[in-house]
Amino acid sequence: MHRPKECISCMYPASCANCLLPEYHPGFQARVSIAANSKENLTMSCADHKDYHNEEFDPCCLFDTYVGDDKTISKKELLEGPLRFLYKLFSSGSVKGETLINISIGADVSKNFVAADFFKNIILLESSDCCMKAIESWIRNEPGAEDQSHAAEFVCSLIGQSTGYKEQEEKARRAIKQVVKWDITKENPLGAVVLPQADCIVIVYHLEAICKDNDMYINVLKKLLSHLKIGGHLVMMAGINMSYYMVGQYKFAALNHNEELMQKAVTEAGCTVVSTETHRGKFKSPLIDYESVAYFVCRKDRVV
Repeated sequence: MHRPKECISCMYPASCANCLLPEYHPGFQARVSIAANSKENLTMSCADHKDYHNEEFDPCCLFDTYVGDDKTISKKELLEGPLRFLYKLFSSGSVKGETLINISIGADVSKNFVAADFFKNIILLESSDCCMKAIESWIRNEPGAEDQSHAAEFVCSLIGQSTGYKEQEEKARRAIKQVVKWDITKENPLGAVVLPQADCIVIVYHLEAICKDNDMYINVLKKLLSHLKIGGHLVMMAGINMSYYMVGQYKFAALNHNEELMQKAVTEAGCTVVSTETHRGKFKSPLIDYESVAYFVCRKDRVV
């Protein structure tokens, strides 16, 4: 699919609405910030940050902005890195089973391109209605659904296939058995839905997007891991020390957290940390301010 050239300052397509509205244009804002020598001038105050569940959140814009086919550094770091990590982990045989629960961010279904080769049943959880619609549109292969074929192509390259990305996408569609609302406003986020206990839960960039403080982070993770079998594995990927990210003209809040909070949360949820990796971020942009990406693999040892 042909995409317009990007603005060299902010990566937005040169023909997008943001470039037609300089006052909302991150590249313009970055220059203002540099001139004023103050990060606070970049966009808006923290009180004005949007929430992941606000109607202004556009899941397809999020995907295109950071991991679209025409991106370079951000795609390698935020999309290809996690896919490579999952493939290496699953192909090692150390994390296996039949049922996997995946909760990612926005319209991203790419992790399922890897998981479908190792798990028969995939259940997707999502806390945002607009993201659920975008995901379901992709699953039904509807016109206008987010194009994630470049992620499927990358997974094929990991497997050693030069072609076959369409088949990889279809395999993922067949493996996805449910898309379920995870309503964080309710004590029981699943409502009346009953899920099978999973062999593996994969969480990618989601908790820092939806949680407002450390206590909420720990509580949400406990509820998620109540659906993981004893002996099952949790795989977490997170943006570390991130306070915001841009989607279109809007700035969204993120929970600024670190590996210490992640370790505390998984331990309180009944898990033992098996391994961790932290990769210093190479993608520097006024669009987002994470410092690194952390990878955690944990094993559930007890019910809490």
